[in-house]
Amino acid sequence: MSRLLSDLTKFNGETFYCYSCLHRFTTESLLKDHSTYCKEHSPQRIVMPEPGEESVLQFKQHKFSQPVPYAIYADFEALIEPMQTIPGKTASHNPCGYAYLIIGPNGLPLKPVTVYRGSDAVDHFITSLGFYLFKHERSNMNLFDVSNNKL
Repeated sequence: MSRLLSDLTKFNGETFYCYSCLHRFTTESLLKDHSTYCKEHSPQRIVMPEPGEESVLQFKQHKFSQPVPYAIYADFEALIEPMQTIPGKTASHNPCGYAYLIIGPNGLPLKPVTVYRGSDAVDHFITSLGFYLFKHERSNMNLFDVSNNKL
């Protein structure tokens, strides 16, 4: 089993696998300690759906969901730079830009997509989003109703 699964990681040492759950260990003693607990459960197996069955996993209990008035969709971009200074690390992801869109309660964007490029992308994102929410939505969000003392 170790030969079959050994190329899944960059670890060069000997590996030991649990035959019940396929968890990987670096020493045989760790595997033995794990086996005492793992053997209490039946072996695990992946069962794929048959053709024609519903093969998409999706949320179905919508009665338990809570509506949210706003949704923020954000995407960050990062440059991957090689690293030689830290052992075991081969590359560093450095954020270089972002874009975000705020969707209001009616399902429409509150403003055009905000796009930014720069080395301070993370700090700028937090500042930009916080500034927008503070400036434009503070008066519209009644988080505390003073007359009823309710949230």
